[in-house]
Amino acid sequence: MTGIPETEGATAFFEEGPDTILVVNEDGRIRRANDRVEDMFGYEPDEIVGEQVSVLVPEDAADHSELVASYFDDPERRPMGAGLELRGRRKDGSTFPVDVSLSPLEADDGWAALAAVRDISEQRLLRRKYRTLLETAPDAAFVVGVDDGAVLEANDAAAALVGEPEDDLVDRHYSVVFPEGPDARYVDLFSLDPGECVRCSRFEDGDDICVVTSDGERVPVEVSAQRVTAAGEDVVLTMLRDVSERRQYERDLTRQIDRLERVARVLSHDLRNPLNVAEGNLELAAETGDLDRLDDVETAHDRMREIIEEALTMVRSGADVESVDAVELAALATECWENVTTEGATLNVVSPGVVYADEDRLAHVFENLFRNAVEHGATSPGSQARQDGGGSVTVRVGVEDDHFFVEDDGPGIPPEDRESVFELGWTTEEFGSGLGLNIVADVAAAHGWTPTVSESADGGARFEFRDARTAPYDDTFAVGDDTDGDDGETPIDSH
Repeated sequence: MTGIPETEGATAFFEEGPDTILVVNEDGRIRRANDRVEDMFGYEPDEIVGEQVSVLVPEDAADHSELVASYFDDPERRPMGAGLELRGRRKDGSTFPVDVSLSPLEADDGWAALAAVRDISEQRLLRRKYRTLLETAPDAAFVVGVDDGAVLEANDAAAALVGEPEDDLVDRHYSVVFPEGPDARYVDLFSLDPGECVRCSRFEDGDDICVVTSDGERVPVEVSAQRVTAAGEDVVLTMLRDVSERRQYERDLTRQIDRLERVARVLSHDLRNPLNVAEGNLELAAETGDLDRLDDVETAHDRMREIIEEALTMVRSGADVESVDAVELAALATECWENVTTEGATLNVVSPGVVYADEDRLAHVFENLFRNAVEHGATSPGSQARQDGGGSVTVRVGVEDDHFFVEDDGPGIPPEDRESVFELGWTTEEFGSGLGLNIVADVAAAHGWTPTVSESADGGARFEFRDARTAPYDDTFAVGDDTDGDDGETPIDSH
């Protein structure tokens, strides 16, 4: 075998390999060719021997003799035309894409080059097909090399998800888009056997699988990965789907289910007492003819109606706030005060201003806090109402920088109970539902406010809502015409 070491392995490689094998002299003439040259180029081996190797190169290609000469200036094993798109020319003049690997051979009469030529038409076609699939895919797509974990391809959706250009992702290790780095559990997602596929959005411990964007945001994703052979390479084809909205929906649904379960528990427990009262008095009225018993039945029915309305309010109060408006505190507080049975109590607007909120939900806050203050009454010996000789409570509301408040001069809330008042079911009343302050907490959470409980200056309860967007009015602003002129408060009598 002229120009090739006569060994069994070399002979098998030359004659039985899948590629066209050529031995080319330093002058560019073909010294030997295997049988695959006929299948690939249309020439019989004997027909091509002695011809210049340029006969297998497209006519419009660069001067091939210069390439041959430059190779023999520094002969070594390497791919030909690294980074270039090479093409071969058949006997009929048609061309096709090729890869060429060169290896130097030391022959008796000087140096020669062994050229292994591979037709990559099918690989190019497959690459175009999967590239088209990548570009049209709605999800972020990455093609990752099995051997080194380098990103070979990335589509526009991948660039948009990560927040980096496609070119910046290619050739980097795939772990750069994940939060844990290359040595953690994310590696298992890409350590797949041939043909193996995986689809998941959480790890076994329940943690979300996340992508880290260029600005550091963690985005939960669903991963679909499969090891395949594409364009002659073993790769992991990975699709990442942003599931942020799905996760938010799951959280909202979980909160709603939890809220419904809590309402069911409250209704099943708290409706029983007034229902028993109503049934007992109705039986006594039927047995004795005492129609005054029906007044107690009506009172029990009113209480059941209140519990049901509070439960429905609680179900609705925790949903996300969709619109926020500038709400004038004095006007809304006055309206809410008129909706509550206040039994001779007084509302004072201490510091007027604007609260940016969902007006309907803010009304739930005021109505529940007003009802809570009035129902507990001025039972504290030191309350302002007691000192004035009365028996009713005074409620004050106001807007300050970054918060608004509702306070009263009633008995207040003991320090040991202040962390519990917003919990579902917390109440000091025998027939209380324990829903009112929980509704207040849900509305605050939906707005992003932080509710706190402390003692007012008069010894009553003070509820503050921190982190609220507010706009206090300055000293020149007056709410209405009916001010007392002494303390800047606007008193609103009960109805």
